[in-house]
Amino acid sequence: MLLNELKDKNIMIWGLGTEGNSVKSYLEKHQLPKEIFIYEDNDGAERLDELLKQTDVVIRSPGVSVYKDEYQKIRHKGIKTTSSSDLFLSEMRANHLQTKVIGISGSKGKSTSVSMLYHMMQALGCKVALGGNIGKPLIELLDEEYDYVVGEFSSYQASDLTTSPHIVMFTNLFSVHTDWHRGHVNYCQDKLHLAHNQKEGELCLVNDRNEQLKAYSKGMPNARFYNTNNGFHAEGRELFDGQDVLVCIDDLKISGNHNLDNLAGVMEIVKALGLDVKAAIESLKTFEPLPHRLQKVATIDGVLFINDSISTAPEAAIGGMKSFDDNMAIISGGIENQQDYTEYAKFIQENPKVKVAVTLFQCGSQIAEAIRKYVSRKDFILIEAENLTQGVKEAFEHLKAFGGTLVLFSPTAPSFGYYKNFMERGQDFINIVKGLEK
Repeated sequence: MLLNELKDKNIMIWGLGTEGNSVKSYLEKHQLPKEIFIYEDNDGAERLDELLKQTDVVIRSPGVSVYKDEYQKIRHKGIKTTSSSDLFLSEMRANHLQTKVIGISGSKGKSTSVSMLYHMMQALGCKVALGGNIGKPLIELLDEEYDYVVGEFSSYQASDLTTSPHIVMFTNLFSVHTDWHRGHVNYCQDKLHLAHNQKEGELCLVNDRNEQLKAYSKGMPNARFYNTNNGFHAEGRELFDGQDVLVCIDDLKISGNHNLDNLAGVMEIVKALGLDVKAAIESLKTFEPLPHRLQKVATIDGVLFINDSISTAPEAAIGGMKSFDDNMAIISGGIENQQDYTEYAKFIQENPKVKVAVTLFQCGSQIAEAIRKYVSRKDFILIEAENLTQGVKEAFEHLKAFGGTLVLFSPTAPSFGYYKNFMERGQDFINIVKGLEK
């Protein structure tokens, strides 16, 4: 939907979070609607029915599921629906023809990927903006002209788009069960919907090393794989372009070998845009890693503490453990999220560098059960902690007995009810670690 279709219409914004507020401010600034109504879920069905009698268009915020019964009824009534992301993409594709939009999504790694790409493009002198789930709300970017817009898109934002970015990159797909999507299959399909409306000849980059992503991307006409031997790909701690080594992760400030997998996709975008690959790689050496993503917190008595609070899937924790060669302790746990911890436990059994596992919060017992079932090493200890403070302290003490040098906090699940978001959770971990220094 284009912005001019909102002119002199009654608009209902459903959900006044960050995106909802930015849409409201933008529409008011440009004096587009006749009137704006605000509806929140806790306003009740009666209030919703009252507003819908006067509403021409509903603008959905990302937190409002497209599978919600009330939302489906609105669409069946013939009331037009859209979202901030769809308004942005539709307007950009129709009326900003000089701008290429690059959209990055995936279960994990999208924030770091868009940030690396944005950093490199700025260093190369591109007129580029960063938006979506990181940077500015996308709709705020419509008032300026750019050569490129790099956007991070969630499955919530991608689920009902009618327009796609010129270039799309998917980092991975993990088994995430969420009520929002009413099932894992919907989640995967909604995620890949970001590329559903691409035009012929546009580019959709798919990570060749993620089997679930490859399975769901079958039949996508613009799909091209990265992390293959004839292109940009990661091997060990190095990024290659074909047979040529481009960079070693030890020369960068980011941690985690999986970030080289993401970087392979980002470099395919750089090359596809005709930008200088070597200059882009060189500029990445000044890129600062994002907080709560394999973030180095402190070294205490020779033990390095790593904050990976962004981790909300067992696969992310496995990737974190793979990223370090130290004898380590892993701290995991959050809300019950219907995750399968079999592979997580098997990884610990097969990797003797993992000496201590600490489980906590609601799904801690489920993680511990999987560990007891699959881990039988004698050089290993399982600790079921009451809270994160206890977990950090016990991980630190028990790890030293094994001569370990790294504590990794990688929760594998959200922690709503314990913390507002992963940032607050990560900051709590940081504060606890800082307390150990005193």
